[in-house]
Amino acid sequence: MDHRAFFDDVAKGKIAPCYVFEGTEEYIKRSALAALRKKLLPAGLEDMNEARLTDPDANALIAAAETLPFMADKRLVLVLESGMLSGRAKDYDEAKSAAALCEYLQHPPESACIVFYVRDKADGRKKLYAQLKKTAQIVQFNPLDEREMMRWIAKQLKGMGKKIASPTCQKLIFTAGNDLYALSGELEKLAACAGEREEILPEDIDAICVKTTAYRVYDLANTLLRGDAGQALTLSRALIRDGEEPLFLLALLQGECRRMLAVKLLRGAGMQPDAIAGKIGAPPFAVRQMYQQVARYTERQLRDMAQCCMDTEYQVKSGRMALEGALEKTMLQLLRIRLEGKA
Repeated sequence: MDHRAFFDDVAKGKIAPCYVFEGTEEYIKRSALAALRKKLLPAGLEDMNEARLTDPDANALIAAAETLPFMADKRLVLVLESGMLSGRAKDYDEAKSAAALCEYLQHPPESACIVFYVRDKADGRKKLYAQLKKTAQIVQFNPLDEREMMRWIAKQLKGMGKKIASPTCQKLIFTAGNDLYALSGELEKLAACAGEREEILPEDIDAICVKTTAYRVYDLANTLLRGDAGQALTLSRALIRDGEEPLFLLALLQGECRRMLAVKLLRGAGMQPDAIAGKIGAPPFAVRQMYQQVARYTERQLRDMAQCCMDTEYQVKSGRMALEGALEKTMLQLLRIRLEGKA
């Protein structure tokens, strides 16, 4: 079951006796828990009808599940950081507890809703997980794709009395990343920045949003394509000052050069920007900008740029070139290639 099916079931009052929440998208996962809590627990009686257990053994979990709810239909038993689903149990015999729970959860009580809340993914090799796959609802919380994220952003902004155009929304995702916790903070800032204005504009994003490392490297590559050596060095030094490793930045820069080459080749084949974005798995906003930029370069230049990055990375990793200064040297080589044989 994915998170959409879960929210739909909760809205309809279809509550399973036992769930496993797993996956990397923590913001939606916590929202799902909040929706379940709101559906199950009467206002003002939440504390009397909820048990929060951290890595409990079977006895503690069963005792909490068998406790009858107070003026409610069900009691919510939230199990956090269970060693029987990920990692290792700390203060009890994991095998014995897992065996007891496997038997108990074949017929869970109707008066309780048990939620195993797992950070990231559960360990599929665990005995308890194998049992839960048979008797519980496994709810997967995976990262949203771009379309889902755009809908989520539009919904959040609507609640703030704001709206955003699709291209601007794509720019926001590419600039600030796809972590929903971080994005929720950026949306609050954007709404405040807009003031009385209803629509969020691209310049708002440029002005106040925190940029991801991927976006900053993309900006660095664009600066090199424009031939602005001074600004490119400023950007690279800022990234290193902020803790980014030069070799990691070199790898990202190589990725940008390869992406530009792909855009050039697919443009030559007659493909439009959005189609190219889907084919190479790149943000449409970024591809639309690259689509215009690569027209000023030959295929040979872009191949040489990508090869330059790969050669430098190989030489550093093989010990033939010192890491210090390698990124700056590569940037200067890219600027030199830019000046040679321009289309």
